[in-house]
Amino acid sequence: MKAGPARTTVGRTVADLTMEAAVRDAFLAEARVLRLATVDADGWPVVVPLWFVRDPDPRGALWVWNLNRARRTGRLEAGGRCGVTVDAGDAYHELHGLSARATPTRDTDDDVPLAVRRAYAAKYFGSDEPLPAADHHTWFALALSAERSWD
Repeated sequence: MKAGPARTTVGRTVADLTMEAAVRDAFLAEARVLRLATVDADGWPVVVPLWFVRDPDPRGALWVWNLNRARRTGRLEAGGRCGVTVDAGDAYHELHGLSARATPTRDTDDDVPLAVRRAYAAKYFGSDEPLPAADHHTWFALALSAERSWD
């Protein structure tokens, strides 16, 4: 991964660790787990790992296929905001990722772009066929803002 250009702060030069757009897109296409943060009824943060796909649809850069019965489903619908982190690396010098605020939009199976359903099926199930509709899952498009990446 390649970081951005160096910047100067208080008399010293430091590397800008922000991922370049092409690097960010490739990273999100390859990464397999997104950590989604919501807030429960008592005000506590709840973070869960989810599978996701990246798609530049206007409704959201990232899409998750979420269990209907999961408590986060109601929180995503009611709160209108959440946080996401996608990261990778084991040793300190390998760490890279992206964190952002996200605004979720629930979509019916019929409204989810075919490209999203195909990408999800290929990424997680090795299938060339689009992911079929399922009564027990719901799609959420996550529109990202206040992104921060590091490489």
